[in-house]
Amino acid sequence: MEHRCSARYTADIKILIYRYDIPVAIGRIKNGTRYGLYIESDLADVKPLQQLGIEVLVYRSAQKLQRYRFDSIVMHTTDHGFGVELDALGEDAGNQLAEMLRASPETPQESELFDMVASA
Repeated sequence: MEHRCSARYTADIKILIYRYDIPVAIGRIKNGTRYGLYIESDLADVKPLQQLGIEVLVYRSAQKLQRYRFDSIVMHTTDHGFGVELDALGEDAGNQLAEMLRASPETPQESELFDMVASA
């Protein structure tokens, strides 16, 4: 039985996934806390203890896109995604992430995310 110190928030937030500071895939945060996330993605060759960057892109107003970047370490993998622990989040960044998970803000369309990965 799992013992968590904090409740997970269910979400559906589109993200960019980075490997070695290069965007390599898109995914969706399906649930998480300020300490860790479960990400659904088709990214292949993800292994425990691998370091990945996670970037959440959120529309704060009609045309203003705001970016939040987090470093993470893969803790476990499944057939449909992987769980990550967030690496050394400060208090402000942790609060912002928790608020995003609760609010499930509007994120770019998948085609826009694919364009961002392709142009990197």
